[in-house]
Amino acid sequence: MAWPITATGTVTIDDVTTPHGRSTEQQGGSAVYFSLAAAPFAPVHLVGIVGRDAEERLRRTAAWAGVALDGLEVSARPTFRWRATHDFESWVTACEEADEGAYESWRPRLRGAAADAEVLFLGSMPPASQLEALSQSRARVVGADSMTVYIGSQHERVVRVVEAADVLFLNRAELAALSGRPADDWREAARGLCGRGRLRVVVVKAGPLGAACVTADGVVERAAHPVGAVIDPTGAGDALAGGFLGACAQAEVEPLDHLVEALDAGLRRAAQAISRFGPDGLLAPGAEDGAASTAG
Repeated sequence: MAWPITATGTVTIDDVTTPHGRSTEQQGGSAVYFSLAAAPFAPVHLVGIVGRDAEERLRRTAAWAGVALDGLEVSARPTFRWRATHDFESWVTACEEADEGAYESWRPRLRGAAADAEVLFLGSMPPASQLEALSQSRARVVGADSMTVYIGSQHERVVRVVEAADVLFLNRAELAALSGRPADDWREAARGLCGRGRLRVVVVKAGPLGAACVTADGVVERAAHPVGAVIDPTGAGDALAGGFLGACAQAEVEPLDHLVEALDAGLRRAAQAISRFGPDGLLAPGAEDGAASTAG
């Protein structure tokens, strides 16, 4: 038996442009990418909100992957729509727009199995929502993500989330914003966060350079898994988190005792996510055993 996982975050409909073309009306969101990446390892409960315009598609995808939607809310308002253009030179989103729709007034509600799950993932969303989810969870392992916009505008709340998490997932720019250190000083910046509250592991995502686990005792670095072509980097970081926490849940061990295996699993799932537009790479037959990635 593996530890159950609850994933909270966004459920979106994406319009994504990359050097390989454009994909519209694709399924997306932090809760979706994380859940699909973690599902081969452990039971996953998705907590989020979707409009009726995308409900049926999400239910089909979740059923295919074995993700439980007992924490899903369905709204008469439209699903969160996100539009982005990815720059493959700097590996950041060059242009981004969002219409939040139903998500604008949503707050996470964890009940039953979702509240009791051993592992909780707090996807990128306002820190007030992350703290609400935390207050309703009885998880023994908490993983959290954030974004530069929240780190800058709601710093104190973000710090509260960080100190309540066991594992923090950030890229180098986000880590620099949180710590106040230069981005190239990411090792010391991450090490300085370890020991704040219950935080013990900082996973630093570095796009095509792979990722690293930083603890108070050292650094474990891994290169990105090889991939034929990066088609769409959307959701790579959430997929990495899904593989990382999924591997810990499958082994039923704390992240600090499973760093190498968890990081490798996360990088594999991130690779599968970027191999196709949208989350389709995570759903391909045998994807959980595949090879490949970037973790942005």
